[in-house]
Amino acid sequence: MATEALSGQFVIFDEVLPAKQGTAFEMAAGQVLRIIDLEGQQVPDLLCIKREDHADKLSPPNTQLLNKTIFLKSGHHLYSTRATRLMTIIEDTVGVHDIISGGCSSYTNEFRYGVRGTASCRGNFEKALAPYGIPETEIPYNFNIFMNVTVAPDGTTAIEESPSKPGDYIDLRADVDVIVAISNCPQLRNPCNGWNPTPLRMILHEPEARIAPTHG
Repeated sequence: MATEALSGQFVIFDEVLPAKQGTAFEMAAGQVLRIIDLEGQQVPDLLCIKREDHADKLSPPNTQLLNKTIFLKSGHHLYSTRATRLMTIIEDTVGVHDIISGGCSSYTNEFRYGVRGTASCRGNFEKALAPYGIPETEIPYNFNIFMNVTVAPDGTTAIEESPSKPGDYIDLRADVDVIVAISNCPQLRNPCNGWNPTPLRMILHEPEARIAPTHG
């Protein structure tokens, strides 16, 4: 899979997010974030919040409702609590993602697996968003990139291993100025990460047409 800079785009940063870790950063409208699965079968949990209005944040129910599907792919949008179009999927080499299952937390891990104090995506989000003054109680639920949640005819859901391969990626364009938070899912107790959390690569691009020329 090609993982170089997008054509006609300027790279703002190109970083590796270690396994089990989280991060948060700002994106201006028009910028494009590429998230690359370096080793395969790794789920990045992603959420976004309008930069100038933290109450206007990712809404999985509105995203499902306004896209008219739970199976997001290229051309679909991430919508907010106020139906703001926050981000758009502009390229996607996997086509399997989850918008209904939320992010793991220490509480759900204890309920499901009987283990207290585990690392979790909710914990990663809380740490990453603290510098923006966003407390845990105001953090929305998220979009699970490359996560394979199957839905049976009777409505039963199950978490399966991700089909993503090394080098697979998704490109997301910010449609307004946003704060983006990513948790490189640390889950070890179900197969969402192939039982083995691994690093991700993140490349943030700026369209070259928006960059002012420099003068000597």
